[in-house]
Amino acid sequence: MFAGIRPQEGVKKVLVNRKSYRWEYREEQGGPARKIASALGLNAAVARVLANRGLGDDAAALDAFMHPSLGGLHDPFLMRDMDAATARISHAIHSGEAITVFGDYDVDGITSTALLVRLFKFLGHGAVRYYIPHRLNEGYGMQAAALDSIAATGTRLLITVDNGITALEQVAHARRIGMDVVVTDHHQPDDQLPDASAVVNPNRADCGYPNKALAGVGVAFKLAHAVLKHEGVSSGDAIAFLRSVMDLTAIGTVADVAALVGENRTLVKHGLEQARHTTNVGLRALMDMLDFGPGAVTAEKIGFQMAPRLNAAGRTQHASVCVELLTTNDAARATEIAGKLEEFNRDRRSVESRIFEQSMDLVRDTADLEHDRVLVVSGAQWHIGVIGIVASKLVDAFGRPTIVLSEHDGRAKGSGRSVPGFNIHAALDACRRHIITFGGHPGAAGLQIESKCIDSFRAAINLYARDAMEEMDMNAPLLIDTVVEPDEMEIRLAQDAFALEPFGQSNPAPVFAAENFSMTEQPRVVGTNHLKLALAAPNGRRFSAIGFGLGELAAELSRCARARIDVAFEPTINDYFGGSERLEMRLRDLKIRNGQ
Repeated sequence: MFAGIRPQEGVKKVLVNRKSYRWEYREEQGGPARKIASALGLNAAVARVLANRGLGDDAAALDAFMHPSLGGLHDPFLMRDMDAATARISHAIHSGEAITVFGDYDVDGITSTALLVRLFKFLGHGAVRYYIPHRLNEGYGMQAAALDSIAATGTRLLITVDNGITALEQVAHARRIGMDVVVTDHHQPDDQLPDASAVVNPNRADCGYPNKALAGVGVAFKLAHAVLKHEGVSSGDAIAFLRSVMDLTAIGTVADVAALVGENRTLVKHGLEQARHTTNVGLRALMDMLDFGPGAVTAEKIGFQMAPRLNAAGRTQHASVCVELLTTNDAARATEIAGKLEEFNRDRRSVESRIFEQSMDLVRDTADLEHDRVLVVSGAQWHIGVIGIVASKLVDAFGRPTIVLSEHDGRAKGSGRSVPGFNIHAALDACRRHIITFGGHPGAAGLQIESKCIDSFRAAINLYARDAMEEMDMNAPLLIDTVVEPDEMEIRLAQDAFALEPFGQSNPAPVFAAENFSMTEQPRVVGTNHLKLALAAPNGRRFSAIGFGLGELAAELSRCARARIDVAFEPTINDYFGGSERLEMRLRDLKIRNGQ
């Protein structure tokens, strides 16, 4: 339920050379919100969040959202070809055939691979290996040379996870050299499917599985559930195993930015609880290295702390070490690998920071920010493992689609990231005569191009974008769940908002707007570039606010020290002051009111 942009008289936007937001407001659902607040005992503002998100009129849906049950998970055999997949896997187990799990180098692929390796070990099938392609040397998916090396180990059954749905030639090659293939994937298939023993993918056109938003690790989890059923494992033992790998399922699902609603929400919510008490030796070592305390495992921490470290190995070295981490029972080896991942992540951040700064300099020096709708920057031998991250950071900085290219020997490889409403894959398609190859989806894409064509490509994609984005508001939308009153701003606002976790795609953390506040102290910059504010509500109540990465706003706010401001924020709890807990606003954006 969405009410659009709400006019605000006498308010101006703070603009300090950063991405601008337009505030959009959900439509208020007062009656249902009052019912929710009464029924669940929630803070009134949090109850409005639930009602405004469409959960006010369906008691069953509200209960399923607030209390997702494992009993509500779908039958894995509803997925097309699941019976064929389990039959072929069962034959391999009982015949003692060598099995190789072919994964991917991102977190979804890593956790999917580890989950199935742990399944076969649980079932007592020791003849299982795994293969993760090298991001830089091999790229995504199966290559013929890799398949040849796998076949040479004696593998008779190859199981793909998080890849394979478009690998028609590669699956055919695997069969020619003596391997059967079970494909499990979640990416969109082409019109023709691989000629495999089974193709398990909820997004098959002929698959009636209710949840089309499973990540690759979600599909692997469903396969594991089906195999346990097929093998007649007792209910108690099967449930114990599935719970033991639900933490991996949650990590992969969150890292792959899958929608955290329905079945995915159930898997992640229970998976986070499993992670807090994990029996996975490698995962425990990683969490200890990250200093995750009791109850500290959240979707946010997975996305911002754990996933970057698991991804770092694939970006700078080889991701297979992550599968070893998540499957080992050797605590010393797990601690050693966790330490290496921290080193890899430091290296990744150093390389990424250098390329980002160079990119920022290029944009400032060469881009026409008044007219360029798409930024295209390039550099000599930039590390291709991090240019996608750099592109995302440039999108955040400038609020427009960005393509970052790494040049080498007359050619450039690139990654593009977009903004809502602009299909970057379609843009590349429109400019295909300037490009060697490209692929991706509306929000992100990759390409190869001759270096001599970069300038003409930049001109072409901006010409396309000027037409495609003519009616677009270049300010990114910031969706406000509800306007909160000062009397509602108590510590329960944060506590009750946390009950809506896990937050992520399709279930973002609630964003509240608080209006007509004043600053009681001069704004400060703390840490690297964080804005610290002391604020007072119109009724005199005082609050602290922190804006991560918003330090550049301090100067302008200092010039408007007596102004009234509106703030968009996520509520959190600050317990740094002598152990006492207090509500703190985590700023998303702010506006200065005119005439104050």
